[in-house]
Amino acid sequence: MENIQHFFAPLVLLVLLSTTVNAQPAQESEMEARAALDRFLEAWNSADNNIIRKTVNYPYITHAPFGMVIANEPEQFNTDFDGLKKQGWARSTFDKITPGQSSDQKVNFEVEYSRLNAAGEVISRGYMFYVVTNNEGRWGMQYRAPGQLSPEPDEAVLIDARQAAIALVDEFFVAFNAADNAALLKVSHVPQIMLSAGQFILAEDIASPIVTMNFERMRERENWHSSELGYFEVVNVSENQVIVELSFERFNPNAEHYLTGPAVWVLNRREGSWGVEFRSLMPPIRHLE
Repeated sequence: MENIQHFFAPLVLLVLLSTTVNAQPAQESEMEARAALDRFLEAWNSADNNIIRKTVNYPYITHAPFGMVIANEPEQFNTDFDGLKKQGWARSTFDKITPGQSSDQKVNFEVEYSRLNAAGEVISRGYMFYVVTNNEGRWGMQYRAPGQLSPEPDEAVLIDARQAAIALVDEFFVAFNAADNAALLKVSHVPQIMLSAGQFILAEDIASPIVTMNFERMRERENWHSSELGYFEVVNVSENQVIVELSFERFNPNAEHYLTGPAVWVLNRREGSWGVEFRSLMPPIRHLE
């Protein structure tokens, strides 16, 4: 927790500065990504999987409570609309859309939604975290994770989840700087997915390079020496899942700060243990070029 607080303040300034410099591209990306979300909602309300399949990018990931469901091809995307209709559903609305990290390749959104019956009455409300991506000029939703609507501040189970997630991120950076893959595995879940630079990487076992790092290669390729946690914000907390937006800062042996990597991490509790399960990386900001 102390490490997170130590690096938070300077990185807020860095993020604000970079946001100011890149405001116009970010605004354009948010508009394109928001339009993609609107297309998805319109297709969703058609209750036609064939129409919905045209509004998302692939591989498409649904981060369900029991794990990640991956649709590699459009035909693998299916929603049980008959089951929803039996529950009284007729259509859905997006009530509040909050953009998060954004680039020309990817925009994150928090969405509060409602499900309505045929009479237009709200039958349930919920929260969803979306990652909308630009796949060769085509914007589409590629990742979704259900979360929890704003809880009461004194809900002990959510406070515990938040604290566990913060401690886990701290442990991750300690293990990373020690180049200790065994320690990293203790704070990582497998399978795990990373979306980075338009690439979809699925770690199905611990041999995957996103789970077992090649630290020697990092040192050779970019003169890496250490990493620090920079900007850090808990986006959503539920009992077994915490979504965070953060940045990791990389330094060379001369203590020169050469890279900032904005990212989303989704941490989940599986069989009582917390671990990183999904990461979405924004394009890095390079400082020494």
